[in-house]
This record gives sequence, C-alpha cells and structure tokens, in this order.
Amino acid sequence: RASSGVYEDRCGPVVVEWLNDRGIDTPAPVVVADGDPVAAALRTALNADHDVIVTSGGTGISPTDSTPQITAALLDYELPGLADAIRR
Repeated sequence: RASSGVYEDRCGPVVVEWLNDRGIDTPAPVVVADGDPVAAALRTALNADHDVIVTSGGTGISPTDSTPQITAALLDYELPGLADAIRR
C-alpha cells in the first residue's frame, strides 16, 4: 500500500541511508505495487547491471501477493543465510 500512497515507505529509506553511511553508493528506493510491477522493477534493476539488488516488503500472505515467487524466479543465486542474518 505504500506504492499507492496509503502510507509512507519507511523501510527503503532506512536501507539506503544505512548503505550510504557505509560508503556504498545507493540510488533512491523504488516502491512498486504487487504483481507485474514487482517483476518489471526487478528486471529494470537487473538490466541496469547493479552489483547487488536489495528488496524489502512482500511479506503479506494475501492472494495477490506474489512478490516472493516473482523474486525467486529472477534469482541467479539464493542466499538464505543472508536473509537469516538480517532478521536477527
């Protein structure tokens, strides 16, 4: 719902600030709606040849939330240990 302006994205700016504070040049966060917009945004990022793409959100379990599946389909490598470390 942050994509439709219902509330402000609070996670993306925190991630960008954290990375920038550590000397990692990071673009502004991109907020998109569920479904095809997620795939389009990820493909845009992949085509931009970034070294790393960080995503957040997509944690809902509604029938319309396919973010995890869309993301998994586009991965070269899955790093589950990294996600576990971030959650700690």
